[in-house]
Amino acid sequence: MSYNKLTKWIESGQTLIPNLLLQNYKRIGLADTEFIFVLQLKAYIDKNIPFPNLALIAEHMGIAEKDVFSLLHNLMQKQMILMETKNDLAGKVEDSYSLDPIYQRLFQLMERSEKKQPIQQQGKNIMTMFEQEFGRNLSPIEMQTIASWIDMDHYPVELIESALKEAVLNRVYSLKYIDRILLAWEKKNIKSVKDLIQQQTTRPQSNQDKSNEKAATDAPMEVPLYNWLDTDADA
Repeated sequence: MSYNKLTKWIESGQTLIPNLLLQNYKRIGLADTEFIFVLQLKAYIDKNIPFPNLALIAEHMGIAEKDVFSLLHNLMQKQMILMETKNDLAGKVEDSYSLDPIYQRLFQLMERSEKKQPIQQQGKNIMTMFEQEFGRNLSPIEMQTIASWIDMDHYPVELIESALKEAVLNRVYSLKYIDRILLAWEKKNIKSVKDLIQQQTTRPQSNQDKSNEKAATDAPMEVPLYNWLDTDADA
């Protein structure tokens, strides 16, 4: 390679692609061709050319100019790219493309991921609790069932724990039984442990209920447990 070629290669610059964008562009709604187009725009913006000639980008991508205009139009329609008009220091009006909406979507994706991590950890903890109470490893189907309670039915983990305690109290080590308990609580509009305690406080007690409550007096922080399935008919 000659000195002049090396100089030209260095002066052409480099485009840094954030790994977060590279790894998640499809998750924020970019198709492969749209992603390449965004990188082409970014390369010009990084070289302080905020409003590049789209014909050049079409040439770089090896596609028709009308297809590049179509890509730009679609991305602007999806609010992934902004076209801004500003006045420079001399007061001259100039247009520019902004990729801020894409970066904002990446930021929102990170926020959702960070919020989801504690829920995933709670899911792991509840799986461990089931295995400890059942005295065995859970099967993949059982794990999927518990995960669906959290992800699809949106039962609070604390409420699932209470249903597990109810099942253990009745010596029934079955997810079907626990699912019936959760459904019974759902019919009674019990959506949290607080609702459960309130329902138990106002509910007329049977002799068995009183016996269970007396047994729980040594652990005041525990939720008193009842055989809710006996009262399904009340719902």
